[in-house]
Amino acid sequence: MIHELNGRVIKIIGTKYPRLRHLIRNHPYTKIVGIGVMKCLLDDMQMTPDEISDELLTEMIEKGIELYHEKEDEINELPVLEQKRKVLCKSLKQIATSHLETVAS
Repeated sequence: MIHELNGRVIKIIGTKYPRLRHLIRNHPYTKIVGIGVMKCLLDDMQMTPDEISDELLTEMIEKGIELYHEKEDEINELPVLEQKRKVLCKSLKQIATSHLETVAS
């Protein structure tokens, strides 16, 4: 299930940024933003891969990439990937919560 979710994340990033396809698995959009989105949804929000819609993933990846560019200097100063992902996670969690509230109403 996690591999399927990872595949969906890579597909969304590859579709939005086709020029990255040849290096997508090692690009910061995937390593920091994409996996950060997955960890935020799975670990922090306790969602299962089946509960995560493509619409939610797309919105969170787009907002995550925007946040990545806003906080790029702060992120690049951190030595560990997990710390870099946590910088984005708080904002991503708010985005996911508002998206889920909108869908529920």
